[in-house]
Formats: sequence, C-alpha cells, structure tokens
Amino acid sequence: MIFTLHSKRVNKDCRPWAKKYLTEKLVGTSADKGNSKVVITSLDECTGDVDLNQRKGKLLAIYDVALKMSWQGKLKDGSTVYGSITVPEVAYDTEIDDYVFNIQINSGSGDEIKRLIRSDLVPLLATKFSHLTRDLVDQHSSDLYADKNSAPPTPELVQRKNRNAATIPTPATNTAAEEKVVKTSIIEHSYDFVGATPREIYEALLDPQRAKIWSHGKAKVSKRIGTDFELFDGNVHGTLMQATPGKSVLQTWRLKSWPQGHFSTVTLTFEETQDGTTVKVNQVGVPVGQEESIRKNWMGYYWNAIKESLNKGQLQHLPIQNDPLLVLIIAFTAYQVAPTIKI
Repeated sequence: MIFTLHSKRVNKDCRPWAKKYLTEKLVGTSADKGNSKVVITSLDECTGDVDLNQRKGKLLAIYDVALKMSWQGKLKDGSTVYGSITVPEVAYDTEIDDYVFNIQINSGSGDEIKRLIRSDLVPLLATKFSHLTRDLVDQHSSDLYADKNSAPPTPELVQRKNRNAATIPTPATNTAAEEKVVKTSIIEHSYDFVGATPREIYEALLDPQRAKIWSHGKAKVSKRIGTDFELFDGNVHGTLMQATPGKSVLQTWRLKSWPQGHFSTVTLTFEETQDGTTVKVNQVGVPVGQEESIRKNWMGYYWNAIKESLNKGQLQHLPIQNDPLLVLIIAFTAYQVAPTIKI
C-alpha cells in the first residue's frame, strides 16, 4: 500500500488492487448465441497506473491501464477456438462506447467467434470497465483520510469528463449488459483422497459411467474438449475447456439459479501425494455471498460422494474410456513417424 503526501492532498497507488479486481470481474465472463460460446479464461497482462487522489475533501480516480485477456470459444460444429483480446486503454475518462478491443485468433476458425465476441462479449466487458471508478472509490476512499472519523460518509467524487466529450454524444445505457453484471469473488479449497490416484479422480469426474454412480443421477460428461456437461439434474452445467489426464481440468461452471449467462471458471489440479491424491480447486467468478455455500457443495456433492463410491469399490473396476478421436490421432501420428522397413 503506497501513499504519497502533498500539500492538502493524498495519493494512493491502487495498482495491485486493480489487477486483482479486474481478474475477479473479467475472468469467467462469457457469451453464447445458438450453439456457439466464448469465455474469458485469464487476465494475462494489466499494465499502467491506478491512483486515487484526495484533495480538499474531494476524491479523484485517475487510471490508465492496458489489458490482455485470453479467451476460449466453442463453435457450432463442436470445434474449439483459442485467442486473446487486447484493450490498449482503460482510462478514467473513457466513455463506455469508446473502448478499443483488438481480437486475436490463435488457433481455429475465427469469423464466427469474432462476431460473437463483438456483438455479445464486448458490451459485457465494457460495462465492467465502467464500474471501476466507483468500485475503486468505495474500496479505498477511507484510506485517504488521516483521521478516519473525519472522512465524510459519502466522499464527493470528481468525475473527469471524456477528452472528446465536446464532440462525442453520450451513449445510451446498455441495459441488457447492465443486467448481466454480477459482483464476484474467487474461492479456493483442496480435498485429500487417501488411496486414490490422480487418474482415478480425473476419470471419476469426466467418465460418464463413473459420474453417474457418484452423482446418483443422470450425468452428461465427456473428455472431449469443448463439450457441455450437466450434473445433478442440470442444476450444475458448463463446458469442458481443457483436460490433461490425471493432471488438471479447466471448465466453465454455473448453477442453474445463477443470473442468466453468468459462468465461473473452475481449475482443478490433481497432485499425487504419499497417501493418495490432493485435488486443488480454484474457482473464479462466484457471485458474492455464495462463496461458503458453493464450497460446501463441492465438498458434499462432489468430493465426499466420490470418496464414498471409491471406498465401496464402485469406480475402480470400470475400464478407462479414451476419447476415440484422440486415439485415432495418436495412432495416425505413430504411423507417420514409424520407420520404413525395406526388404
């Protein structure tokens, strides 16, 4: 926490807070249309300055940052596309319609997913950027008064006008995007499985036969990247984004009761231990106020249920089903590199 004191003025450097704030707000933001989906999977770069100034009882939020985000998309044909979005300037005086979004396709066909990003994802991101000023003030305003008791209940925020405000008309509020904005947080927890290997836990989560047993109902899961999953009668659903057998799983994840269109991003990491396996969970985008209930759901509906099924020997005897497409690719690759035998 860095403060700079001037005559009748205090500045606070809020860059560390801003990076954490933007990560929580942006990662997991998603849009879907028809059978196409796209989700922000990480905030890779956040550079620039974020300051909150207090002068003569008035607050001034001044920031100018450049962002780079990674995204993953699923097309109608089931294929997966990866890419990034660069926003060269998120500034205190930028209007909601003036943000620049540079969309990069790293792999796959891009036209369809670019249209979805432009039409549906960009308005959501721009709306979240527009909340930075007020949230910055709400979080840090009390720190800028030497005597906390002297701080006004609602500090006066000086809003800087857009540099081009004289020539650019004020845009209409994007009501649809506003309705989708959800305050979120990050939850992390771990669970120890004694006597189980990382691959066994991985299979329990992504193999349909195993998932049906421990979830005690219909289970729509798959190891195929880009496929949707459903558990617990559709109350939990999302999309598998990445999967490394016995190592990790990345998926979008939401409860049916969450606001329409809001997904969190779940990263599961499987670590082999002396006694078995530790599963580490990182979930970005959980609506504020639901952190404890979501953590309990993971413990009860997922981990304790899988542990019980393992203890009863219900999962271990089932064969491991590999993705047939992956098997075909491996076989074809082996054939291509096999040495030619001459007689």
